Amino acid sequence: MATLKMRKAGQVLREFPLATETITTIGRSPANSIVIDDRASSRKHCMIKVFRGDVRLIDMGSANGTKVDGERVHEKDLRGGEVLTIGETEFVYER
Repeated sequence: MATLKMRKAGQVLREFPLATETITTIGRSPANSIVIDDRASSRKHCMIKVFRGDVRLIDMGSANGTKVDGERVHEKDLRGGEVLTIGETEFVYER
C-alpha cells in the first residue's frame, strides 16, 4: 500500500496510508484528510488521487504552491520516493 510519511526537520512525525480508489486532501483546515499545522499552507492546499494504481498530486490553487523534489508543480504523477513540500512540512511518498 502507498504511504505518505510526514516529516519536519528530517524527523518522521506521522505516516498516512493511501488506500486505493481514494482522494486525500492536505491543508490547514480541519476538513482535510491530513491536517497540517503550517502557516505557509493554504486551508485546502493539495490533494492526492489514487485510482487504478495511479497516484496523482494536484495543487488546489494554494498561495505558496506545492513542490515535488524541489520543483513547484500544479499536477504530477507520483512513482515513489518523491519528496512533497508544503511550506515547512515535507512528505515522502512511498509505494
